Amino acid sequence: MRNKQLLNRIITVGTTLLFFWGTTVSAAGQGPVPDLNSIGGENALTGICVIEAESGHVVTSYRANDLLTPASVQKLITASTLLLCRPADSRLITRLQYEGSLSAQGGLCGDIVIRGCGDPSLGSQYGGCPPATFIEKAVEAVQAAGIRTLSGRVIADDRVIFDSPLSSKWLWEDIGNYYAAGCYGLNFSDNRISISFRTGLPGSRPQLLDIAPKVEGLRIYNHLSTNRSGIDSAYIYGAPYEYSRRLYGSLPASRKRIIVKSDMPDPPAYLAYRLTQALRQAGISVTQEGTTARLLEEEGTPLPPYDPTMPRLLDFASPTLLDLWRHTLLESDNLYAESLLCQIGLTADSVTTLSASLEQLKKIWRDNGLPIDEASLYDGSGLSPMNRISPLMLGRLLVYAANHETVGKYLIDLLPHPGEGTLRLFMADSPYASSLHLKSGSMSGVQCYAGYYTGKRTYVIVVMVNHFTEPRRQVQQEIADTLNRLLDQLNQE
Repeated sequence: MRNKQLLNRIITVGTTLLFFWGTTVSAAGQGPVPDLNSIGGENALTGICVIEAESGHVVTSYRANDLLTPASVQKLITASTLLLCRPADSRLITRLQYEGSLSAQGGLCGDIVIRGCGDPSLGSQYGGCPPATFIEKAVEAVQAAGIRTLSGRVIADDRVIFDSPLSSKWLWEDIGNYYAAGCYGLNFSDNRISISFRTGLPGSRPQLLDIAPKVEGLRIYNHLSTNRSGIDSAYIYGAPYEYSRRLYGSLPASRKRIIVKSDMPDPPAYLAYRLTQALRQAGISVTQEGTTARLLEEEGTPLPPYDPTMPRLLDFASPTLLDLWRHTLLESDNLYAESLLCQIGLTADSVTTLSASLEQLKKIWRDNGLPIDEASLYDGSGLSPMNRISPLMLGRLLVYAANHETVGKYLIDLLPHPGEGTLRLFMADSPYASSLHLKSGSMSGVQCYAGYYTGKRTYVIVVMVNHFTEPRRQVQQEIADTLNRLLDQLNQE
């Protein structure tokens, strides 16, 4: 009932305290409010919305109904939605099973199957345990079951998230780079590889040193040069399931080792390969090479439907959803965000796609009385420049989340303070830093911040700047100055 009453107050904007930055005075007669027209240069579009969380009153609004590109503040939508429909302490389970007959002598006439759940933390450096833990536990489980020989193979069952692992609205210049790694039914090792180079004199070709982890069949085409500027401007091009990556741009000259990070072409296949090798190293004979459900489907020999009665070797649990979100929002991890978006889709069906998960996200908000169908959402991370949402729409969602009986307990505390994570250089010296909980979002021509201020009262803050032409640090400073003046004013009331 409380949320429904609050929802009515949020939607009835005409009855709220509303004033426009740089155009009028506030209803309390406090004088002119800061001018937003100066942020980002004359061609920039700036939208802002500040809402008092408990009452739902819009206390400050400027172009709040304009549909703008949110960049990574879109992760707040994904986070709040998943917390609405899944317990914060739940975990994602990757299951190891076998099919076939096991003899008394330890001969398995069949396959070992890794059942994926879309967990982004499997083998991740951010997963709360050493990246090799899953492989080690899987080998121990196979040994404990008495399996000594395997006439079949290791199969990575990645069917839980099918169709394309990427959003169709991502830019080609992003695809192939580590921050645009695809989301699969089985993610592993952050779905990324590190390519190390040594650089010489400016204008020379960097020397490829090594690739970690080593991916069988991967070919690297090095078109890089070196520069005097000291700036890493290397870009990687390549698509999912294609075992070639082309590198263009330049790296700083005279470096003994510099690392460029790429996505992994086929994480489920790499996981099947890794487990196969680990079993062999442990003295377990594996006759065939590892494969995936996708590859079997393409070969015309699809896996049978999932059988929950298959003998179980291991259930490997992720950190809690709360811990996954804490990392996602602190470090703005796109892979984690896309994977957790798919968990929203999996609340409605046993398998999902990115597009089906986005539809389920919108349905959840419609069911909660806050339709966001006017927004254009193409992913869960905000990487697509085609995403559009208004500051007011995002602000309403954050107000609802803050007042929700379960989400409100977690979301505010999940967000970093200035000086932390992606906010390391933003408002760290502000007197309000300890009371600000924000998510940043940035891409070419875009700088956004959204979250909460928890002072005498709690306020939702959304600032979105698009199409700026000034240097990014200058835009960030202008936003920080504006927020400091706003918070000065709010604390005088």
